[in-house]
Amino acid sequence: MPHDDNPKCREAGMKHQYHVMAPTLNYDTNPWSWSKCSRKYITEFLDTGYGECLLDEPVGRTYELPTLLPGQIYNANRQCELMFGPGSQICPYMKQCKRLWCTSAEGDHKGCRTQHMPLADGTDCGHGMYCKHGMCINKELDMQAVNGEWGPWGPYSVCSRSCGGGTRSTTRDCNKPEPRNGGRFCVGRRMKFRSCNTEPCPRGKKDFREEQCSQFDGKHFNINGLPPSVRWVPKYSGILMKDRCKLFCRVAGTMAYYQLKDRVVDGTPCGPDTYDICVQGLCRQAGCDHVLNSKARNDKCGVCGGDNSSCKTLAGTFNHAQYGYNTIVRIPAGATNIDIKQVSYSGKPEDDNYLALSDSQSNFLLNGNFVVAMFKREITFKGTVIEYSGSDTKVERINCTDRIEDELILQVLCVGNLYNPDVHYSFNIPIEEKREQFVWDSSGAWLECSRLCQGERRRKTVCVRKSDHLEVSDQRCEHLPHPVAVTEPCNSDCEVRWHVTGKSECSAKCGPGYRSLDVQCMKYSQMKRMNERMEAGVCADITKPQTREICHGDCLLKSWQYSAWSQCSKTCGRGIRHRESYCMNNLGRRLVERECSENERVVTEPCNDQPCPKWTVSEWSECLVTCGKGMKHRQVYCTTEAGEKKLSEHFCDPSSKPSTVGSCELPGCATWQVGIWGACAVTCGHGYQMRAVRCVQGDYGDRVDDRECNAAARPRDTQDCEMPACPRASGPQITPRPDNSVQLVTEWRYGSWTACSVSCGKGKRARYVSCRDHQGGVADESYCVHLPRPPEFSTCFSPCGQWHVREWSACSVTCGVGRATRQVVCSNYHQPVDQSFCDPDERPAAEQECTTAPCPSTYNHQHIYEQPYGYPHDPGHHPGHSSWNVPSADNQWRTGPWGACSSTCAGGFQRRVVVCQDADGRSSSYCDERVKPAETKSCDSGPCPVWNYGVWGECTQTCGGGRKTRLVVCQRPSGQRLNDYNCDILEKPPDTEQCNLQSCPGSASWHRQPWKPCSVSCGRGTKLREIACVFQNQTQIEEAHCSHLPRPRTQKACRAGGCPAWKANRWRECSATCGSGVQRRDVYCRLKGSGRVSEELCNPHLRPSTVQVCHTPQCTHYIWTVGEWEQCNATCGEGMKSRKVRCEGPSSSPAQDDYCEPSARPTSVQHCREEPCQYMWITGEWSKCSASCGVGYQQRIVSCSLVPSSFHSQHFYTQPSTNSKNCPEPEPPTTQSCLLSECPHTSYWKVGPWSKCSQTCGSGVMERRIECVTSKGQLSKHCRPSERPASQATCQERQCHVFTSCREVQLRQGVRIDGEYYLKIKFRTLQIYCAEMQTDFPKEYVTLRSGQTDNYSEVYGQRLINPFECPYNGSRRQDCACKNDYSAAGYTLFHKVRLDLNSLQIIITDLQFSQTIHGRPVPFATAGDCYSAAKCPQGQFSINLVGTGLKVAPNAKWTSQGNYVSVKVHRSEDGTRIYGRCGGFCGKCIPHAHSGLLLQVH
Repeated sequence: MPHDDNPKCREAGMKHQYHVMAPTLNYDTNPWSWSKCSRKYITEFLDTGYGECLLDEPVGRTYELPTLLPGQIYNANRQCELMFGPGSQICPYMKQCKRLWCTSAEGDHKGCRTQHMPLADGTDCGHGMYCKHGMCINKELDMQAVNGEWGPWGPYSVCSRSCGGGTRSTTRDCNKPEPRNGGRFCVGRRMKFRSCNTEPCPRGKKDFREEQCSQFDGKHFNINGLPPSVRWVPKYSGILMKDRCKLFCRVAGTMAYYQLKDRVVDGTPCGPDTYDICVQGLCRQAGCDHVLNSKARNDKCGVCGGDNSSCKTLAGTFNHAQYGYNTIVRIPAGATNIDIKQVSYSGKPEDDNYLALSDSQSNFLLNGNFVVAMFKREITFKGTVIEYSGSDTKVERINCTDRIEDELILQVLCVGNLYNPDVHYSFNIPIEEKREQFVWDSSGAWLECSRLCQGERRRKTVCVRKSDHLEVSDQRCEHLPHPVAVTEPCNSDCEVRWHVTGKSECSAKCGPGYRSLDVQCMKYSQMKRMNERMEAGVCADITKPQTREICHGDCLLKSWQYSAWSQCSKTCGRGIRHRESYCMNNLGRRLVERECSENERVVTEPCNDQPCPKWTVSEWSECLVTCGKGMKHRQVYCTTEAGEKKLSEHFCDPSSKPSTVGSCELPGCATWQVGIWGACAVTCGHGYQMRAVRCVQGDYGDRVDDRECNAAARPRDTQDCEMPACPRASGPQITPRPDNSVQLVTEWRYGSWTACSVSCGKGKRARYVSCRDHQGGVADESYCVHLPRPPEFSTCFSPCGQWHVREWSACSVTCGVGRATRQVVCSNYHQPVDQSFCDPDERPAAEQECTTAPCPSTYNHQHIYEQPYGYPHDPGHHPGHSSWNVPSADNQWRTGPWGACSSTCAGGFQRRVVVCQDADGRSSSYCDERVKPAETKSCDSGPCPVWNYGVWGECTQTCGGGRKTRLVVCQRPSGQRLNDYNCDILEKPPDTEQCNLQSCPGSASWHRQPWKPCSVSCGRGTKLREIACVFQNQTQIEEAHCSHLPRPRTQKACRAGGCPAWKANRWRECSATCGSGVQRRDVYCRLKGSGRVSEELCNPHLRPSTVQVCHTPQCTHYIWTVGEWEQCNATCGEGMKSRKVRCEGPSSSPAQDDYCEPSARPTSVQHCREEPCQYMWITGEWSKCSASCGVGYQQRIVSCSLVPSSFHSQHFYTQPSTNSKNCPEPEPPTTQSCLLSECPHTSYWKVGPWSKCSQTCGSGVMERRIECVTSKGQLSKHCRPSERPASQATCQERQCHVFTSCREVQLRQGVRIDGEYYLKIKFRTLQIYCAEMQTDFPKEYVTLRSGQTDNYSEVYGQRLINPFECPYNGSRRQDCACKNDYSAAGYTLFHKVRLDLNSLQIIITDLQFSQTIHGRPVPFATAGDCYSAAKCPQGQFSINLVGTGLKVAPNAKWTSQGNYVSVKVHRSEDGTRIYGRCGGFCGKCIPHAHSGLLLQVH
């Protein structure tokens, strides 16, 4: 689809209409609708059948789009901030909706600016009005949905063809009315077609598709190899069915063809073998009569709609062979349905006999001159297409269904061995006895009436056989003259005429004007005596009356006048308000209401549209466990109806608040199950004992793969045991554990088993077995002869069925060890089959030992060491030994090839896969870790290349700024030159730089920028512009180079329109008749010349008050009485004294203060002054000298204190003054230098004074400067470090009043505002964010100072198609062989995290101050994926507590959930930063469920 300024759109009759496909967006663009050009392209696309993909039902996720308009979500000021940055506001005094004018962030005194974009739809522009498509319109009228209705059908177009069956089309638009505001679009046909000019084209006329191709003759479209005189012919064969209505043309004389047009002309046949025609680029059904949707077909005689009676069939065979061409039959002109076959004698294509065709002049059409066509082709013979199968077939065939216009001669070419041909032919020929046999008959069916009313119809003229009047093809009567058509009048009982159906009001209420007339085309039925509205095209032949006439207004204007609006019936959720109405004329006279009935009266309107608050819930989190019963969480907010704004919870109904926690249940967890310990392996001394350890799941303890259980929690399966000491004579004997700990020089190694020789049942398999030394090299088998050789061949069994087991029976005994049994059956697809179909080696046990409570013992316990000495108990006989997990010779380490070096230079490392496999080649975990081959090794690829550069060249300019260059190349140390990407591009030295920057004489001038807009949008302001001193090449230089030229001015005065101002009406009467009352007045914003405007345009700070207090003193009966002044509360200096003031009524009776005039109340306190206070400096004792030798310092405390007024007591009590200015100058010094003795060496520590305390309250730090100097005051390095005085000390001005929780802040200070507060956490005062302070249960959050980019959680969404690999060394790649379909994926950023102050745990599932970028919300400090089962984690989380005063506790742990989980957690040294990568297939990591994410005060 082209843009609206494309030349193709100008062809479509479009002129400067910029809509959706505008080349650029500006204020003239109407981006809410399609242009005519775009509509044309979209409509053609859909009409041509390309829109069928829209008919299927979408199966993807549905997107919940906001129901509010964008301007209702972002108000005008927010739009300004999004456009021009924070602080920008809507500009007052400017026209609304058309363009968004905004102030700069500094304020509107800097002027307004615009990007020429309209305000967003839905932005308020007045009472009950909002912006829509750049216009300010009424909300109510715009809200109503309008369903679309079809307009009338237009006139039919001109016929697309002059003969051979064209089409005419008509269209209608969905515009009576157009759908608006979400209304439905019209349903039904937009276009309809009818056939026209269906009579056959004259013989010899060009094929219609050939005509269209020939229009491009001589046009070669710059295609390589085409001559300027190129000739184009239609291409039929080899075109896809769906492309048959595109114009494909072939270059004459070649096989090359091209698509020259997207669509052929309507009415073009879809192909040479069909009567169907192309309409609007689609192939539609048509009959042999060239009429759309007709089912008429040719009979075998070639007669359209005939009955096969006008011809007869001739058939025959030919099987004589003579060398060369043999004539078989002459097929006469007019023959149809020709079918000729030549069957090969040997069943092979090469039989030396070939069909041939020639015309009556012996010119060969097919296989002439002993040249044979091997492949399928079409032959055109005087307008008739003949199909030939080609000679390379077992049955050679010639077909033609159409009538041939000239005689054909069928021959057979016999060559080679002259085998007899086998030719079968048949064709139909016309029955022609006499030329007068066919005549025109004018008594055919009546055709359609030519007009809707007062028309004429005629009978169809057909060609019939004279003998029986059977209708035949018109070709039979072509040589006869056409008879005169039989006609008669039709539809004569009605007539069509123009009729005036209505008149509009006069355009002028007073004086001359115009009114429009609604003129409709009507059909008047004389029989029914009624009119019926018709399409305008029906009356096209009749002159249409004028649609406008002159009128005169009566000059009396009537309108509704209204009272003020009442209060709204609801505070939210859309209420109603009312007002009274009166009918008045323009003379001010009240009229009866019916006089104004023609005008719309608005006495009610909706109000308080904002929706009422409601509870909104987020999606449930994942179950906090991966198996068994657990909990899930979700967030519950009180929000507005649309959910775009969160409110305090007290705005919503607490009784209907949904729960935030729910239970969840997943399949049961897999757990480790252990058996009882076996007997000790020795009868004396140190030994070991074993037990069975297995992974089970479910209520019945079904065994599952060990990987389903947590490997870290696996119980031990061996332990040491101590038996009585062995007899000394034989020496100590210790049985070694069966762990292959002895290092053998050689060992047998073997490969994986081959596939089983059968797919079902018992078969054979083989493997490679070799003797290897301890380095893995092949050794002679004689070196391994002392070891049992693993078998090279074995039987294998591929089960055709599966074993299924029933429940275990009860134990056979009630005490001690007994037996339990169960039924084991072999089944295939849940049907029992013979047990030979299942693998006998994997048959589950049908009975097992069972242990119940021990039986009472009747004899002494038999000790385990009573077995024969030296023969330990065989652990293989222990029940359940098959489940023991011990290393064995059947499990071996297998290695893969070394990978590529991780670095191309300067050293790197290589990796390889090392896996543990059992004898069957399956993964195992029972190999000996001590002999595990290395997974990595170092590699070195030589030194890295470096950048090398040459000397600078000459400067391109001698003055005014030039450039010089040098060669910079990437080289190996050996001198070999490489491409630049082999070196670090960030470290590449520059290869160009500026030079000779000094200005050239006489080349500088002032450059003036255009004036900026006026600094104000109303009133007087200034315009500014920038100037710069530039060279001739427009390069900016210092202004000193232009000092010889006069400096242009940079500002000038400007004047915008008048500013709106506040206008205040008179005060209304006082609300009280006596005592204090209230007066009110109306205040509004007025713009000179425009009247009342929106209050947003006036300065809110200058708005006059609308309410004032008023008094009526004449009814005051109460007076204030005062008592005596009390003594001053200060003994010296300034203080306060007070007296009693009370309100009294008549006869001095006391009354409440409300009854007296508050403004006349006497003061109850006043300032008082006594003799001036005396202040004095109080000094403490000097401290010890800071240096034992050399110059040191001494300190003392100095404070300003008030001298008591009585000197009766000899000692002073010192009350520190808050202001040291009250004491006399000068202040005594707080430090002094001291010298106890000269130091033996010349350097000493010099100490400066203490700084102020770092905290105004509570514990802080003060600092001082320490320097090592000589006795002459010069810096030195020879002071003794052990004698260096401290440079920091603790200090405390006063105790801080610090709270320990947000609830305490709320109760003690009465604060109800969310924000940052200082709370005492453990032993430190930290800044904590208090949220939900409007409720009784505020919450504490830690603001993450490092920002959200360092605090995130991610569940990675990609899944490897082969999950048992870790490509790209574990790094992510967008082009990996992955699927992005993990439903639990998500990425969440955190601004704040919630902290439990009692336990100092972060509540990781609180997402109040988080932002989920995509997918599902992920809890804090959580990561996971479903990427790989090969220790290749991709999920990430990051924690950064820098600046919060907190750190993650060292004992904080992360646990894994899921399968094949890998957890990698990295901590900073101080514990403030944590980075983790977790994942599995599928799995994740979360902080430990019991200890949680525990913090400590840093």
